[in-house]
Amino acid sequence: MKKLSNYYWSIVLISFILIPSFLASLTALGNISTDVADGISHKRVKRWLNGAPAIVNILTINPKKSKSFVRPSNGSYFINSVKRVKEIVHIENAVAGINASYFKPDNGAPIGLSIIDNKILTGPLFKRVSLGISENNEYIMGKVDIKGEISIGDAIKLPLFNVNQPVFSKYRFNIFTDKWGKRTPKTSVYYSQVVIKDNKVSYIKNSRVLIPKDGYVIVGPHNRLPKNIKVGDQVSYSAQLVPDNWNSIKYAISGGPYLVKEGQRFIDKQNFSRRFLWSKAPRTAIGYTKGGILILVTVDGRHPGFSEGATLPELSTIMRELGAYNAMNLDGGGSTQMVINGKLVNYPAVKGGSKVTNALVIGGANAHHNVINPSSDDI
Repeated sequence: MKKLSNYYWSIVLISFILIPSFLASLTALGNISTDVADGISHKRVKRWLNGAPAIVNILTINPKKSKSFVRPSNGSYFINSVKRVKEIVHIENAVAGINASYFKPDNGAPIGLSIIDNKILTGPLFKRVSLGISENNEYIMGKVDIKGEISIGDAIKLPLFNVNQPVFSKYRFNIFTDKWGKRTPKTSVYYSQVVIKDNKVSYIKNSRVLIPKDGYVIVGPHNRLPKNIKVGDQVSYSAQLVPDNWNSIKYAISGGPYLVKEGQRFIDKQNFSRRFLWSKAPRTAIGYTKGGILILVTVDGRHPGFSEGATLPELSTIMRELGAYNAMNLDGGGSTQMVINGKLVNYPAVKGGSKVTNALVIGGANAHHNVINPSSDDI
């Protein structure tokens, strides 16, 4: 009994030592504002969302005051190579970054539209909302679809379904470029895989194949593939985005759902469960003001009593309060990460943050490290 008593008072003593220290660390996480670089500012805000605490990090980029680049990056030649945001930011020599697209955990492939340097790396899925960045660093947001055609030989035309997306059609055909990875994804025996090298048919197989360097593979339903395709046939394909103005976009990432649309709180529920929409969770969001200022937000979650996350309606309110004219949700959960000057500034649900398929990275000159008083004038 004496040993138990000693144990009890030891726990009490440790608590008196550790709890004030922990509370002090929470106090240190109060409202701060930092100039990261010219035109780039970071704020960390401690607030309550419907009675639960939340740590919110806000990064804003003003293109009129900044010479920064804003672009997505996979941190690798292959789109299905996963890394932590901190690694991708380091590889890109950027000053900041956040996690971006949803991805398939089993193969790391981005789910939805991804454009880098005017090239479609992955096509859109489910017409979910995407963010586009123009050559002039102007932003657009909207739902995007894809269409196209594959030409083989003189007369064969096949309808395009998608590019580098492991979701298949019973009637149309996918293209997997060498950016996808070393091999095509697994399919059933009911799908043919046509290997294209030097823009010519190399061979045809009914199982996954190696993707040739600078080549691609056509994957589609075996019963829709014409029997008269021959090795050596000339091949080309076209892929266009709908609406048409997305075909001139330099960079794009996909997410969903909408959080703010044309200045109004708006959450489209397409292909998202009620639990996903209404559960408290770590969240990442992106939006922009009518004046063109980009707003990146993370909300930490799954830390009871410290930061419990946000529902999507709560995240929508945050983005609208920050002045977003359009905003959308990005991947969250363990993926939620914000990195500034090489350091994680948020508290991911997974230590160090989960490995992710891509990040939106921000580069800029004249980095600063001074702390200034918080102000809403920057937004």
